[in-house]
Amino acid sequence: MKFTTVFVALVSAVPAVFGLTINTPANVVECQPILFSWSGGQSPYYLTLVPGGQSMASPIKSFPTQTGTSYTWNVDLQANTIFNIALKDSTGSTAYSDIVTIMSGSDTSCP
Repeated sequence: MKFTTVFVALVSAVPAVFGLTINTPANVVECQPILFSWSGGQSPYYLTLVPGGQSMASPIKSFPTQTGTSYTWNVDLQANTIFNIALKDSTGSTAYSDIVTIMSGSDTSCP
């Protein structure tokens, strides 16, 4: 009976340990590179930006399919754009970052 209890406890902990998680970047500035990074899940990964707080909305930006656990984006959206990063893996699991606001920078030529 002890073995069954321990086994069930371990199996229920697996999603928490291997769940898909995306890190919320700090200081996202227009026209500057920013690193998105994540852990868990199974590749390939599908990375998009959705309007802030609107997880079911159409993406405002989509990126190429990823096989690794990071992607560097040269911010090409305007300052004051508010978004969440949405990350989906090959199993259909989805993770969202906290809300991010793009800050203005000295270079505004890229959006």
